[in-house]
Amino acid sequence: MKTVLFIAMTGVLLMPALSCNNGRTDNTADSTGTAPVTDMNERTADPDEYNQQLTYKQYSFSVNSKGQGALRKLTITGKEGSNEMATVNAPMEGTIYYASTADLNKDGRPEVYCFTRGVDSAGYSKVYAYAYDSKTGKQINFPDLSPTQRQEYKGHDSIYIDNEYIVRSFSTDDSKSPSDRKMIRYVLRPVDTAFTLVQTQ
Repeated sequence: MKTVLFIAMTGVLLMPALSCNNGRTDNTADSTGTAPVTDMNERTADPDEYNQQLTYKQYSFSVNSKGQGALRKLTITGKEGSNEMATVNAPMEGTIYYASTADLNKDGRPEVYCFTRGVDSAGYSKVYAYAYDSKTGKQINFPDLSPTQRQEYKGHDSIYIDNEYIVRSFSTDDSKSPSDRKMIRYVLRPVDTAFTLVQTQ
């Protein structure tokens, strides 16, 4: 009788621990650019290194950046199912604060977007992005600000995915008031054999 009671009590104590492990989330982003849930076990403790795992349908990507100071190295490895795609190795300025997948041009194939922030106090941001087919990632051009926009620019960028758009907003006043911000929307368009983000009205 004592043996049966001990086994029953042991099972009750183990149930909460097992249920906690069933709540593990995957780092997944959908076509709307919803932010992937960060699994801290997939991220490095090194402040000079960024690691993120992303998935889109049958595609999976590993995003990594390393380096110190302003200039770093960006590496993106990808697979379509079990088929490996060409690895992206590129120089990168700033540090990645957010990475995601999306399908902004609705062609059924994903893009990978890495949003970076500079080390300067103005927080100037850039986007490093690649459009994927079954073999490789083609770099997506993110345009610089126009001369008029540069005159308005006071820093404190915010760049994010909103449905089919990449949205960039920045302060136009030194007071950093939320009402004094410029918003620019970009859509993804093919140009020859490449892709570019084009400002839209």
